[in-house]
Amino acid sequence: MAKLFKRSSAPKEPVKQVRLKLRSIEVMSAVKVGFMVSIALAISTIVGSILLWAVLASSGIFSSVGGLLSSIFGEGSGFSLENEFSFGNVVGTATTISLLNIVFTTALSAIWAVLFNLISKIVGGVSVTFTNN
Repeated sequence: MAKLFKRSSAPKEPVKQVRLKLRSIEVMSAVKVGFMVSIALAISTIVGSILLWAVLASSGIFSSVGGLLSSIFGEGSGFSLENEFSFGNVVGTATTISLLNIVFTTALSAIWAVLFNLISKIVGGVSVTFTNN
């Protein structure tokens, strides 16, 4: 049993370090990655808004807040919270926001890649060190 806890006296192998410099990012690769990330965010935005609407609708929040607002503004105001936050309106708004997010995120990923490449030419890139431990 004592042999299990004894450490070997052999020297440890040296830690190997590799130093690399990131000098450029291919713009099309950045666009592809940005597009895939924005697709994932769009799906999560739509699913999250549907789940949030379902929880709020089933718990009766819309009807209770709508009743409170109608008592404040009066019955003749014509404002209905249930109609404003209907399932179609919520999903339509979430889809519109998601599509805009896809377009802007994809465009911004290309812009950031070009900016990185320009700055990298000036300062020489980003130094990265990797080890094997």
